[in-house]
Amino acid sequence: MNFFKRATTSILRRPGKSIILLLLVFILGSVIAGAISVRGAINNTDANLRRQMRPIVSVAFDHQAWEDEMEIDWNDPNVVWTNPPPLTVSHVREIADLSYVDFYDYMMFGWIQSFEFEQYWGDEHSWMEDWEPHGFSLRGTSNTELVQIEQEIFDLVQGRQFNDSELVPGARTAAIVSEQFAELNNLTIGSTLELYNIIRRPNEDEMMGGIWGPELFAEENIYTKVTMEFEIIGIVEMPEDPDSDQPWTRRENLNTLYIPNWAIEDLDERTSAAFQSSWEEVDFENPWTMPEVDVGEDEEHETSVTPLFVLDDPADIDNFRTAAEDILPDFYTIEDLSSTFDDIASSMETMQGIANWILWVSIVATLLILSLLITLFLRDRRYEMGVYLALGEKKGKIVSQILMEVVVTSFVAITLAVFTGNIISGVMSRNMLRDALVEQANQDDDPWGWSGQWSIFDQFGIPTTNMSTDEMMDAFQISLSVETVGLFYIVGLGAVVLSTMAPVLYVVTLNPKKVLM
Repeated sequence: MNFFKRATTSILRRPGKSIILLLLVFILGSVIAGAISVRGAINNTDANLRRQMRPIVSVAFDHQAWEDEMEIDWNDPNVVWTNPPPLTVSHVREIADLSYVDFYDYMMFGWIQSFEFEQYWGDEHSWMEDWEPHGFSLRGTSNTELVQIEQEIFDLVQGRQFNDSELVPGARTAAIVSEQFAELNNLTIGSTLELYNIIRRPNEDEMMGGIWGPELFAEENIYTKVTMEFEIIGIVEMPEDPDSDQPWTRRENLNTLYIPNWAIEDLDERTSAAFQSSWEEVDFENPWTMPEVDVGEDEEHETSVTPLFVLDDPADIDNFRTAAEDILPDFYTIEDLSSTFDDIASSMETMQGIANWILWVSIVATLLILSLLITLFLRDRRYEMGVYLALGEKKGKIVSQILMEVVVTSFVAITLAVFTGNIISGVMSRNMLRDALVEQANQDDDPWGWSGQWSIFDQFGIPTTNMSTDEMMDAFQISLSVETVGLFYIVGLGAVVLSTMAPVLYVVTLNPKKVLM
């Protein structure tokens, strides 16, 4: 009888021991299967969430890293610091040439005021609502199409986007505004509005806190107004995000005018010139003078811009980040919309750690328990093994017989454990994840809307917290993929085979004469 027939006969003739081995492997295998299923589910969920994420990325400047590198002490009145490296249009265009990029834009930011036009505050009343002059944000564009409209974040409800002629300096600045701002100020397509930056007369008493409140902008304190005329060409509806932890950013975006970059640059230059001119008429020191800046001998001033890149595929974000950071100046990093699912990512990271811990503990337990169990079983079969050896059977075939008995029984147990472990881990992990998300949501709840972490995308009106708990849970899927099942069989059977090492050593060192005497 060959070793294969002996192995199957041994399994059938010792049903008690076979069942004990099967149950033990089944229990341990279910634990291993559950841990592997959770690991696979976390990877699948991350992939699902990234597929749902808009493939929009931007560039952020790490101010803290720059200050640490420059060793800047802002308390030192004689501080001298080097200009941080600007992110220029040439950098943006070089990054835009990467194969991952489908669409891009770069923009400048500005601010403008008015006594005549009002800010939109919605249903909430604030003391700032009555403050005059009202302030409005300016967002520039270098493109005829706004990223927010092309990505269907904003809905263009009236009018059109920019044309090429409006992107070069002209007599009148085209503007796209929010529906709420337009309705509040009785503006329609084709309406014009004149806004301005107010330059106040320098006042030495003001430096000492002597002037505050409405007096700041009294007529006698105004030096000049740097004006700019806008024509409304488009009106957009901006999304409401009830789950956002920063509703104040929506209020700012509702009071934003989207205009060509050249207009912001022109307004900044004229405002800066007027501000400097206002100080030429006074005989006291300008307290707003910035610390001395070392620009370097060969360094020229370049305007810094903020880009938005739309990628072909959100799965390319990591590859894009690696390629783009080779082009970016120091201290700049790539930011994406992964903060959309920060809550579930944090919870999944915790679950990943638990799953890894359970997996390794269960593997070690399998090795120890099965090694001990198989050794005890073989000690009861010492006489049988001695007879095989005495009859001239090779030790290799005896070892193969033992492996065959253990592996066949374990294979059945592992096959059953795949399904059991997957079901149990699915129920437990989903409940754990949902509880963690609910708890996280309760901790982040802030009626004032100031607790959330600011994102660079907030200033563009691009929501970063637009996934509810249910939406995130829908992305969490535990499934028996080929990779998950294959990994489980490799880990499970591998642990079983390694568990037979100690019993194999016992068989190899067995002396048939001593056994049979």
